[in-house]
Order: sequence, then C-alpha cells, then structure tokens
Amino acid sequence: MSGYPQIRLRPNAERLLIKGHPWVFSGAVAERHPDAHRGSIVDVHNDAGRFIARGTCNPGAEIVVRILTRQADAQIDGAFLRARIERAVALRRGNPLLQSSDAMRLVHGESDGLPGLIVDDYAGWLVFQIHTAGMEALRAPIITAILDVVDPKGLFERSDVGTRRAEGLHDRPSGPIAGDEPPALIEFTEGEVQLAADVRRGQKTGFFLDQRDNRLLLGRIADGRSILNCFAFSGGFSAHAMRGGATSTLDIDIAPRALALGRRNVVANGDAPARAIAADAFAFLDTLSEGNGPRYGAVIVDPPSLVRKSRDVKSAMGVYTKLNRNALRLVENGGYLLASSCSTRITDEDFFQIIRRAASGARVHTRMVARTHHAADHPVDPAFPEGRYLTSALVQVDRD
Repeated sequence: MSGYPQIRLRPNAERLLIKGHPWVFSGAVAERHPDAHRGSIVDVHNDAGRFIARGTCNPGAEIVVRILTRQADAQIDGAFLRARIERAVALRRGNPLLQSSDAMRLVHGESDGLPGLIVDDYAGWLVFQIHTAGMEALRAPIITAILDVVDPKGLFERSDVGTRRAEGLHDRPSGPIAGDEPPALIEFTEGEVQLAADVRRGQKTGFFLDQRDNRLLLGRIADGRSILNCFAFSGGFSAHAMRGGATSTLDIDIAPRALALGRRNVVANGDAPARAIAADAFAFLDTLSEGNGPRYGAVIVDPPSLVRKSRDVKSAMGVYTKLNRNALRLVENGGYLLASSCSTRITDEDFFQIIRRAASGARVHTRMVARTHHAADHPVDPAFPEGRYLTSALVQVDRD
C-alpha cells in the first residue's frame, strides 16, 4: 500500500488514462476516500482495484485528478519535482530549435508531467505560475526545486490566472520570490530582434512566447512590405517585421500600456515609420475593411480565445471568419495574412474552414503557404489533445 488515499473509477473509465491522458474527470469517479481532499496526492484505481496512476486531487472540480506518474513506487516529494523540472529544462537547453532566443518556456504543465505548473525564462529571470490546487499544495517544494535546478537571477511569481478560480483558489499577489527583483522591463532576444517584456503586468507571464516561430516567420517575409498588426499586445510581430525590412508598421490594440511597450520594441529594431492606435481591433477591422483605405503587405490577426465551452465553437467560428474576412480585404495583391486561433476547441480542420470561408467572403483567391502551432518550448503530448491550443496559417492573397 502506498499510503495515499484512493480514487476508484467506474468500470472502463481507465481507458483514457491507459492511453496516456493526464486527467480524471468527475464523471469517471465511482468512489473517493474521505482523505482525498483538494490538493492532496491520491492513487487512482480501476473498478477492480488495480493501480492505474498517481496524481493531485481536487474533488470539487470538473477535473478531479491530474496525473503526475504511472509508477506505483514513485513518491511525490521534492526529489520527484526536481527530477521533473531537470528533465524539462534539459529538453529545452539541448533543443537546436530553441537556440535563437534567450527567452523560453522551461516547464509546460501536463506536457512536462507537472500539470498546473508554468515556468518561463526571460534571459535568466524566471517567472512561474501555479494554475491548480495540486500544484498550489506543492508550492514550497516546487520553488525549492526550481531554484536548485536553474539558479536564476531572480524568481518572480505570476499566479494570477483565471484557471485558479475554477480550482477554488484565490490569486496570489504577483512579486519576487527569490534572488534579485527583476527590472521594470526585461530585455531578451529572438534571433536578431531585441525585445522587452513586462513580467509584472504583461499578459501570461509577460510575453507570448508560444508565438515565437510565427514572429520569426513574419520577419522572413516582411522585407519591403507595410504591416498591419491587429491585437498587437507589446508589438512582437511588428518588431520582427521592422527588423526584417518592413516599410512601415501599424499596431492596433485596446490596451494603451501594451502599445507603449510595443512602440519601444518596434523602434528598437528599425527606423521605418511605426504607428500605434488604441482601439478595439474587431471594430477597427470592421470599419477599415468597408472603406477605401490602404492595403497592406501583411496583416496579422491574433485575437484572444473566443471559446470557453464546446457550445461556443459555432459562434466563435463565425466571429473568426468575419475577422479574417475583414483582414483579407486589407491585404494587397501578393501580400500575406498571418492568422491565429488560440483555442483548444478550434481544431485544425475548423481553422482551415475559417480561412476558406473568410477568403470566399472577401472574394479573394488565397494560397495557404504555411501552417504552424506552438513553438518547440510549448510541446504537445499526442495523448493530450487539450494541450494543443494554438494553430496558425500564413496565407498569400492573389487578386488577379
């Protein structure tokens, strides 16, 4: 006996777990030991009493257990956490696909066997987030393990994400945990592009590191092109375009603070004209696409997720289609649309249909010349399709 309280599953409910899926949903649970509290470590058994996996428990949540290991003799302690973090860091440090940047994700939740934990590295400054009750209960040994493995300039916490509320957790105050306090803006590089992140107030942990490959892609096709960057946040796409030889950039975002940082990032990488407008990008594209304004050599559309539940997919696809239709109307002949969706429930096929319908609505011929997903530091476990959320397409427009 392991000493951990048990969760017993309904008949055949272990099938997904055996295939490698890391979650146990509430409907799969037949019986829960009284000591299986929120944040506790539990053993998952099938209906015949056979051990299947070990993980963290949250009996009041839709996801009751998040799997940490399938080894019956594994103890969930500081040594276990350190080994997982060491492995995750080593996979990034040794990956040739990640050598172009000194900012990257070091721990990516379920994909690294640590569900609910995110650790990002910005040029030696680490920012971590705890999303789940199980990781919250392990917070102290997690911090110790991170510091032992990485020895950063400083460790900063940003456990202020909406998923914590779904887990019954309050946000933790953002702030330094160990080492030096990070500067107001942390400077880092992607290829030859100079960027800065605000880890205190920026979205996610301070920057959209998962879009790195798409930024690099845009930089390669930006030479001689004017750029319209919608939902620009802190200007990463425009900064890459500027470094790549763009003739001008226009950033649209609803947040003036993000645009101010975006301007810093853009002008640090070139001296072509760079403008920014604080506006709702949905409404801005609506208005611009109906007029006779300029067309652009490349338009970037990277909206926030529009899908919270499965029932939202149909309406979200309509919004995404209209958004990309409006964007395509603004692309010059031979120019590009770089479009993204960051929702798990929008599949690759859904996104293909969005682009097809958008092109039809815009009455332009398009060629999809590249399809991308997360950067390599955001790996996806094929047994965990819920971890695949970012899908993007580079589409070339032909008006002839």
